[in-house]
Amino acid sequence: MNMKSRRSQLILFVMISYAYLWLLFGIGRLFDIPFSYDIREPGGILVIFGIPASLFAASFVTLITHGKGALRQLLSHSLEWRFGPKWYLSALLTPLLVAFASGTAAVWINGVEMADSWFSPSMPLGFMAFLLVYIGLGEEIGWRGFALPRFQETLGSLGGSIATGVFWALWHLPLFLMPGSSQYGHSVLIFIYLLTCWTIPMAVFVGKSRGSVIPAILFHVSVNFLAFAIQYPYRYFYLFWGITATIAAAFLPRSLVWVGKRSALDDHSDT
Repeated sequence: MNMKSRRSQLILFVMISYAYLWLLFGIGRLFDIPFSYDIREPGGILVIFGIPASLFAASFVTLITHGKGALRQLLSHSLEWRFGPKWYLSALLTPLLVAFASGTAAVWINGVEMADSWFSPSMPLGFMAFLLVYIGLGEEIGWRGFALPRFQETLGSLGGSIATGVFWALWHLPLFLMPGSSQYGHSVLIFIYLLTCWTIPMAVFVGKSRGSVIPAILFHVSVNFLAFAIQYPYRYFYLFWGITATIAAAFLPRSLVWVGKRSALDDHSDT
């Protein structure tokens, strides 16, 4: 494997990200540790170590292939904050608007009643705020900062976004085997569909912010806030995310500029 090849780096990134999480899953099974978000419990400690698996993988692959300078560049570029304020707002508000639209449709079309206690956090607010940001940082630098541009170079802007969503979703597979996790008891296929729908607008926001993953972090914070704290009708949830992803796909870059065996998306950033 030519480690200087970006495709080889992508393969290694995926392998390490998956192996890292499955290793922690194996440790949990070996010692019969139940899933938990409580960091005072062994399960919570495993969760805290597992969240940044893709960040660790991206950092490790970058370090061994291009050195410390490239690692600093990856982190600084991923967290570049100087881009148009509208992309901050768009990333943060898109999941909230989709949730509002799907809930409103359920109320108007089916007469579903909103829960009286619609705001019901599943954990203390202070810890939830920390966890939301920690999850965003732990996952987005790897999947959107490192993997997404490499998938797009090979598969195009839309194909690369879809591939990133699929691999990102399958990375969560151990959680489907852990009672107590948000994924336990749910459909893997629907989860893949949902995370792929999320990845397409996230890819648009990352592209518009010139590669910064801050919009992806904000988007991730927003969807997890809804999952952890807000009760609303889910009847049209998946339909509206499919519509959102379809609309967002129209704003992805259209063309590829090929350079030798590598390709790069035309710069369609908009400040």
